[in-house]
Amino acid sequence: MKANVYSLVLGVFITLFTFNLNAQDYQYIPIVKPGVQIWTTTSTSEYYLRYHKFALIDEDTLIEGDMYKKLFWFQDSVFNPLTAECIGGLRENSQKQVFYKGKLDNNGEAWYYGMILDFSLNIGDKFIFPPWQWISDSSIYLTVIDIDTVEINNIKRRQFTMGMNDLGYEVCKFTEGVGNNLGLLFDITMRFVTGGGHGKLLCYEHNGELQYMADDITNCSNPFVGLDDISHEDDSITLYPNPAKDDISFSCSFMIKDIEIYDIMGRRVLKTEVKDYSKTINISSYTKGSYVAKLNTEQGLVSKKFIVE
Repeated sequence: MKANVYSLVLGVFITLFTFNLNAQDYQYIPIVKPGVQIWTTTSTSEYYLRYHKFALIDEDTLIEGDMYKKLFWFQDSVFNPLTAECIGGLRENSQKQVFYKGKLDNNGEAWYYGMILDFSLNIGDKFIFPPWQWISDSSIYLTVIDIDTVEINNIKRRQFTMGMNDLGYEVCKFTEGVGNNLGLLFDITMRFVTGGGHGKLLCYEHNGELQYMADDITNCSNPFVGLDDISHEDDSITLYPNPAKDDISFSCSFMIKDIEIYDIMGRRVLKTEVKDYSKTINISSYTKGSYVAKLNTEQGLVSKKFIVE
């Protein structure tokens, strides 16, 4: 009898010990956190493909009595707070709920307004859209159909699989510290009401470090626009390796006059004269993250984006 009691106590101890070890591996990561965060998203509405970039900075703004962190919208290759548009703000409360307040649309795309994420939910709980949004009641909602632990950028995070109403099929995923895989402000209610429109989170960066990239894309650059003074981006420039750690090399079929490199904040970190068809630059001292190289060639200005890892 004593042996059975001893075995039972030992088993409970081992279980609790294992649970504590697992708990130590996991720590909640908020959406609203210090630093600069960049979300690159795409969406379709009325058969048009639109790209959006959102930047959240560690600067307060008072909106209708509540304190938010400033949220910007832009479409340049790098974020510049002097040229980007401040559209509103994000805030996160102690219940792990994230709210957006600001513009409802931009560039022909409707955005979700109100509570955009809720990481306090359990399986079976409902995520109800505010009734003053695009619908007049709470008949359309999301339900948590699964909660899993995923590892992104070597960090464990909880991921919530959200289904439409009680029908059970997946609509989107909420990931701690990253956001909605349909996009930061993608208006899910419009998707339900109109039956059309799709959104996608392409990339997420924090303090210049790429932390999330969708499986089916190869870079986070907006293919349509770049820095204000860059005229085009083409295949005449070869850049390798990408991502890079120590050195990065450029080669071109045209003479390269000079090269400028900008970080994610739009700050120029290098300008060097080349006057050759190729150039290797040491980047070992660069902070990890995304950069844009602007090459002044005989045929004009060309932009290339690369990642330092």
